[in-house]
Amino acid sequence: MKKKTMAAVFASLMALTSITPALACTGTIVGSDWTEDGSTIVARTEDISANHAKNFIVHPRTTYKAGEMFKDVTTGFTYPQPSTAYQYSSVPDTDIQADGYYGEIGFNEYGVSVDATVSASANDKAQAADPYVEDGLREADMVDVILPRVKSAREGVNLVAEILAEKGAAEGNVFTISDKDEVWYIEIYTGHRFAAYKVPDNVVAVFPNCFMLGYVDLNNAESYVASKDLIQFAKDNGFYQEYNGKFHAALSYSEPISGGNRDRVWAGQNFLGHAVDYDAPVFDLFFTPDDAADKISVKDVMELQRYRNEGTEKTPEKDSSVRTIGTERSAEAHIVQFKDEYPKELGGLLWMTMGNPEHAVYLPSYGNINDTADAYKVEAIDYNADSAYWKFRSLSTLAELDRDKNGANVRAYWSDYEDKLIADQEATDAEVVALMEQNESKAAAYTTELAETIANDAMSKADLMFSELMGYIAKGNFDEAFVPSISVTAEETAETAEAAETPAETTPAAETATEAAAE
Repeated sequence: MKKKTMAAVFASLMALTSITPALACTGTIVGSDWTEDGSTIVARTEDISANHAKNFIVHPRTTYKAGEMFKDVTTGFTYPQPSTAYQYSSVPDTDIQADGYYGEIGFNEYGVSVDATVSASANDKAQAADPYVEDGLREADMVDVILPRVKSAREGVNLVAEILAEKGAAEGNVFTISDKDEVWYIEIYTGHRFAAYKVPDNVVAVFPNCFMLGYVDLNNAESYVASKDLIQFAKDNGFYQEYNGKFHAALSYSEPISGGNRDRVWAGQNFLGHAVDYDAPVFDLFFTPDDAADKISVKDVMELQRYRNEGTEKTPEKDSSVRTIGTERSAEAHIVQFKDEYPKELGGLLWMTMGNPEHAVYLPSYGNINDTADAYKVEAIDYNADSAYWKFRSLSTLAELDRDKNGANVRAYWSDYEDKLIADQEATDAEVVALMEQNESKAAAYTTELAETIANDAMSKADLMFSELMGYIAKGNFDEAFVPSISVTAEETAETAEAAETPAETTPAAETATEAAAE
């Protein structure tokens, strides 16, 4: 089929799968006290459209001349370029001319990560008192402004504070700036008012498209960075609100919580082990699972980002108005893990899907990579079989036309694939940390090759399943569910391995790590 014809087909198919009633994202933070492996997790879904192509790229260190400026061509926001811009990765829109970069998630060479953003809006009174600034800082700029300029998460927070004081904000946003030592949760409320909080290790958070931060202690400079007049400004302009006898930032500055936001807070907190009523008058941003033994794994967070409220009365099949965390509108989804054993320059481990994670696969890459697989860099706004985004998005589109017949075994295959990658990760981490101690440049070359090997293998699997699923749909015989030819049961895998007297199938991560160890 010609590419133009295929593109038209997918435009129609994705219109059918784009049923979510609102454009929105959902963020998650899991402190190290609550993770299975002691890592800290920061995660988010980018839920803008089922037809929104993304790239994954690395920006090299760059030298700028005095007077050169970063410019947002859509709004006119400008900011001086540094004399040396640090290397960093990002996941920008393919069509950056449409509305800017939207780098979304990335690491720089000093191990700092920016995850931006979960969009939110202040209430009418707050906006009237401190309007958004048309050419102020906005989501589309954050990754590309912050990461080239800072060496720690706290430096990133201070930079944001400086920019907001000088330039203002063009919109409300919730985002994180993190490194292995600190995770900062930031809410930008109005044109010049914001609050940032250093998240402790003993809490968990799930946050949709609304402000949720409660009390802000302006006298605690260790844990808070905020507008000095945040509280007094709310009092002076008639929108100050308290909860349990204390100033509450979200109640004061935020719009009332919508049904779609309530849906996701309720679902996310319950999914991660904290029972909360759907009709709760106020949701705490930070919570802890009800059972102290309920530790959260990276796979749990993957499943949270796929969660469509299965097993509850609030599923899209039962109520089309329900906004679930897992949605067909995800352009990409990601999870960052920071681990104690990682050197700061390694950053963390990024797990990312292209397209809706429900029928795509989370693939790992370290924060120190210096390049990405070629398919991640293909600039294809419309369907293109060479693009990583379109490989996974096209497979998901077919799978989601009928989750039971088309999608169940695609999802099962990717789940098994992820399980193997996760199982390999401890050994891979040890190898990478050892290489970092010996030579950081060689370690970066190794992690780059490893990430590209895994990505290329997964994309070859996606291509095969897409081709087979397209054939299954074309035949029109739906008596049996689609089963990819590469899917085998654990029993069959064991039997095959025994018969061949060779180990069962390994992932590319395991193979590459073994080769490196041999060298």
